[in-house]
Amino acid sequence: MKQYAWIAAAFALPMLVYGANQEDLQKLLELKEKPATHLDLSNADLRDYHFAPGKIDLQNANLSHSNLAGVDLSKMNLSGADLSYANVSHAKLNQTNLTGANLDHAILTGAELQQSDLSRATLTAANLTQAKLQQAILTKANLTCANLNQADLTQANFSDANITGASLINTITNGVIGYSYIDKTPVNCEGLMK
Repeated sequence: MKQYAWIAAAFALPMLVYGANQEDLQKLLELKEKPATHLDLSNADLRDYHFAPGKIDLQNANLSHSNLAGVDLSKMNLSGADLSYANVSHAKLNQTNLTGANLDHAILTGAELQQSDLSRATLTAANLTQAKLQQAILTKANLTCANLNQADLTQANFSDANITGASLINTITNGVIGYSYIDKTPVNCEGLMK
């Protein structure tokens, strides 16, 4: 019986990472050999991939149009990263550095962003429905036409943030800081949703 165990393992191994694209996983494996700056993982399918803080540098990475649904990116440095049009739904980004990140049109439905730093991040037309942003820092962030419906913004810092045209239906806003600035310039949110 033991002699056939290796055959079973050989067939089972490819099934363990079925959710992610094999070519995209190969890019990450190559990083162990030589670290890359400005990593390009655009259009990558990395669902359920295990990112370990300090092992992969995602600062200034191109993750646009990537599928990061359900991924745990907590405590990672994603400052300056391009996550535009990325699917980051139900991902964990707690205590993550997202300063200056581009999250325009990103899908962050149900994402956890507690105590994350999104200072100067752009989230134009981003979908943050049911996102958890407790104690997040959104100083000078651009949330023009963002969907924050049913999000939890408890004690989040919105100092100098632009929330023009943002949707805040049934949003929890207890103890929010700097929530008063709204640019009066007319915005066509329908044009931004494309």
